[in-house]
Amino acid sequence: MGMTRRFRHIEWTLKQVESLGIRAHVQCVSGTPPCRETPPSGLENRTPEEALAWVEGHLRATGHRRYDRVLFDTVQWDPPRDVDPGTLPGTTT
Repeated sequence: MGMTRRFRHIEWTLKQVESLGIRAHVQCVSGTPPCRETPPSGLENRTPEEALAWVEGHLRATGHRRYDRVLFDTVQWDPPRDVDPGTLPGTTT
């Protein structure tokens, strides 16, 4: 991702925080009313592969075939390399 914007006369670049990676939230929506089961507490935001493994296990256990899945990441605006964002008024990390 390489979006740039000018703010405070500086070119900022929007970048993915790679250390956090892409995460997935998944919920079963099969049935009437929908099942709404999700992975166990604390494991709601998994890697896409972990979410798929949970979906496969839930399918085997219940026969449920329909799931809502949201993939998301964390992004951050960065100034040019020669600018320390801590020295800019009104910016935080």
